Amino acid sequence: MLEMLVVVTVAGIVAAMAIPQAYHAVKAYRLHADASALADQLNIARMRAASQFAPYREVVNASSGRYWREKLCGDTSTSTDSACTSAYNALTTVGIEGGTQNAMEGDSFSSCRPSFLSASSYPGTIQADPSPCPDPFDIYFNTRGAPVDSSGNPLGNGGLAIYVRNQYNLVDAVTVSIGGAVNVWNWDTASSSWLKR
Repeated sequence: MLEMLVVVTVAGIVAAMAIPQAYHAVKAYRLHADASALADQLNIARMRAASQFAPYREVVNASSGRYWREKLCGDTSTSTDSACTSAYNALTTVGIEGGTQNAMEGDSFSSCRPSFLSASSYPGTIQADPSPCPDPFDIYFNTRGAPVDSSGNPLGNGGLAIYVRNQYNLVDAVTVSIGGAVNVWNWDTASSSWLKR
């Protein structure tokens, strides 16, 4: 009986230590999954723009936790669609491809770095946040699959970043460099720096 009580006590201590770590690992996994899914969608938008020879954009709506991919006007004339006064305008009938994607419960998006992170640390080639921090946040790709602004000009600030954060202040970032490379980064609290995933 005494041996059984010792085994149960040891098992209880091990479980008490393991359960919080497992719970934290699940929350981190969900955050990483959201960041990876967004990065995949950005890569698809980039490839679709180049293969269809039409501009595309990924719209990230931070307030609703949703994002989607749209084909834009491109060389569609105003006689065909009155909204097409610019190649980077949305069509009158929005061309959403692949449906609307949702962040997992407790995760949120932001176009600017969370305020509790180190003041001078940006992921990858990013040098600054957009000003002001837009919501929704649009990421445009030209007909060659290169990231551009809403007028078709090359990006500044070393590219752009979308931050994914959960309620436990774990943060990932998805970056699109000026050259078009899409990467996922994780904020490492131990070293106070960004680590490429």
